Amino acid sequence: MCGIGCTPEPQSTSIYQANSAPKKKASSPAYQEKLLNCEVDLPASWRNSITKGEIPTNTTGGQVGPTSVGPDGSAVFGQLETGTDKYTGAPINEEIVQLDWKSGSWSTVYKMEHSDRDQQVDGAYDGRWFVFAIQHSLSSYHDWSVHAWDSASRKNRTLDEDTNVPYPLVDAFSGKAVWSKKIDRDTTEVYLYGLATDRKTVIARGKIHTARIVGDLIIWLEVPSNGGLEFRAASLQTGSPVETPQGLQGVGQVGQLVASGSTLAWIESNFQTARAWRVGWDEPRTIFDEGPDKEIDDINISGDLVSWHAMDKGQPVYIGDVRTGSCVRLSERGGYVETNKDAMIIVYPSSTKQKYDSFMLRPSLLPPLPKK
Repeated sequence: MCGIGCTPEPQSTSIYQANSAPKKKASSPAYQEKLLNCEVDLPASWRNSITKGEIPTNTTGGQVGPTSVGPDGSAVFGQLETGTDKYTGAPINEEIVQLDWKSGSWSTVYKMEHSDRDQQVDGAYDGRWFVFAIQHSLSSYHDWSVHAWDSASRKNRTLDEDTNVPYPLVDAFSGKAVWSKKIDRDTTEVYLYGLATDRKTVIARGKIHTARIVGDLIIWLEVPSNGGLEFRAASLQTGSPVETPQGLQGVGQVGQLVASGSTLAWIESNFQTARAWRVGWDEPRTIFDEGPDKEIDDINISGDLVSWHAMDKGQPVYIGDVRTGSCVRLSERGGYVETNKDAMIIVYPSSTKQKYDSFMLRPSLLPPLPKK
């Protein structure tokens, strides 16, 4: 494996064409039973966007599971699965690939060193640099590496790796990469990496949770010496500490934290309430709270749209609209969502023959969901 800071040889540029066999279009789901109070019928305009945003995941080389999307949706990345390991039953992930929307083909970004156990577990694309984390074990989160792919040169670089601590969640924007890494039982460091300069800086150290890029800030959660949980902030350009925005002071317990563009969103630790804060807002806004018998998980955000899983009846995927407080259900059972500044990919199982149905939405191009 390439060591930290080295630049591997350019990867091959294999092209996997979209399967030309007849294929069911990405469905535009409509569910009669309403499970949440915020739920409304799927508008026709949204239904049309789902159909137009279908992602071709069947290829001549296998099936692609989308894993990351660019800021405006023009770039989509995924893992090429070519089969199943006969001993472990795990998918064989040959490569990380990028979609060409015009041709429907996928080209190689990164070849997995051990396709029977390597898997991409996180990724972020800023328009030039694709930063991604790979887990190298089927039984442990503690064997991983972080890489950066330059779409201009099509070369990969290894930024970090470890075999003793859980893999990090990565973020990237404007030529900068950010992630946090546990260095001992009680201490985590936040790293700011200049992708053009190949320079890594430690910008914070302490009892820290996930770090995210929000506008021109890096924001993370930290446990201060007197206990509790507080947001901290630093400049994305310099890494220097800055005052925490007023709207994020005095926030309570947080279970999950995500960000996209200039918006931060989180699920509180009771998994019953979700809130969002945007640069310029005086305080966070509640985006989900339907009482103690309704729990949610796996939050993501893109523009004015927030996604989550409902923790009942198969854990379907929901999309909520910050503008109206309404939501729609976009999967019958399971699935996952990948987001960036103005792009949201919804992926969910559709059948045993076709493993994925995937489509992309552009939040800025969608009208608000109708108010309940």
